[in-house]
Amino acid sequence: MASIVYSVLLVVSFIFLVLKKSEAESYFPLKIIGYFILGSFAFNFNQIPLPLGFIVYLIFFRPSLNIDIKRLAAIFGVLSFILVHWILPIANQEWQSRPLFIEHKLGSVYTMNFKNEYELIKQKLKLENQNFRLEDFRVEYLKDGRITDLSWQLPRQNGNSFVLYQIRYDINKSRYQVTNSKLDTWLQYNRLIDAEHFFENLDVLDIKDITHLKGDFSSYVIRSTGERTNFAVENGTHYFLLNGEIQVLDDERLPVEAYYISTFAMKKTGEKRDDQGNLREESFEGTISSDYLFDVKFREE
Repeated sequence: MASIVYSVLLVVSFIFLVLKKSEAESYFPLKIIGYFILGSFAFNFNQIPLPLGFIVYLIFFRPSLNIDIKRLAAIFGVLSFILVHWILPIANQEWQSRPLFIEHKLGSVYTMNFKNEYELIKQKLKLENQNFRLEDFRVEYLKDGRITDLSWQLPRQNGNSFVLYQIRYDINKSRYQVTNSKLDTWLQYNRLIDAEHFFENLDVLDIKDITHLKGDFSSYVIRSTGERTNFAVENGTHYFLLNGEIQVLDDERLPVEAYYISTFAMKKTGEKRDDQGNLREESFEGTISSDYLFDVKFREE
């Protein structure tokens, strides 16, 4: 795209300036091209392009014939530099990172197939053949199964850089909002789980049974960092998934290396009201947590 824009600017500027020639001069068309290229010449300093060619023109070049036209050629060149190296990359980045919306109505969290939701997003974004990792999955819901918050991130390596898709469900507008950005480095990328594999394990959980065991609370949360980690949290309720079955993980077998999904209830701990008695602020804390580990590597292995 940038090369096409540059070529068009060069051709248009060349035709315009050649027609404005006021003094006879040998090799004039070639000189006009030279001044344009000089004005557009870029030098990268710490990956920041600078108009070195135009600076060189201002300091060292003093033409004696067709002075104004050659100055215009250099100015057109530096303008093309600004457009190609500064404006177009910023505009392209803004366009690619614009929010995308996927209209979709969610059902109950108790009947929801999260892998299908993941495949739907990939299909709508035309990313079916791309492999993604997963990070920071979170779903919050009420006792009746209504989802109040749903989000996760999908990073993908692209050559020497990374692309990050951030997915959040807009409850009020019944649609997914997807934004993406480009990152140069991602230190923990290799520790993140394959997204499809994560959702396959998440769908093994019976969320309705998990919620029923926790009792009546304001809301409930399921979340995961997506990162493989050394798990050593004792004196808690832990399970591990093996061949589609859920088994109890005793403290004696800790620590282990695994991916894990945390579930807990949100208990209301306080509230603030104004002078008219209207609720202004509420505070909550997590309680009755249980963790579900998978791809577990035990010490004896």
